[in-house]
Amino acid sequence: MNIPERRIIGALLLLLGVTLLTVATYTGQLSTVIEMLKNAFSPAIS
Repeated sequence: MNIPERRIIGALLLLLGVTLLTVATYTGQLSTVIEMLKNAFSPAIS
């Protein structure tokens, strides 16, 4: 994969993340998303 292709894929993943965060905020599920992230990263932090 070339550098421009990686940049496009990275930009698309970033856009997807921002979109999902916006939808979670709009539907009132932000606290659920934060709890899921805490559970996902807790083994990595400890």
